[in-house]
Amino acid sequence: MDNEDVVRDILWAHPDSIKLLNLFPTMLICDTTYKTNKYHFPLLEIIGITSTNMTFVVAFAYLSYEITNNFEWALSKVK
Repeated sequence: MDNEDVVRDILWAHPDSIKLLNLFPTMLICDTTYKTNKYHFPLLEIIGITSTNMTFVVAFAYLSYEITNNFEWALSKVK
């Protein structure tokens, strides 16, 4: 099997969340929950904070591994 045809990581974000991120890009909080889903993949949640200290979800990502390269990939896609 060719490794280029395998989905290893997936990230999704609502367009309104990206609009909020563009308005409030100062701080992001990343949190990973490990092995709580059916496939035992790490679930990365990226949260933003507004100027009035309200939080909003920016994106979610299932990562194949909990390593630096995967986190960098997710953050680069949010950027």
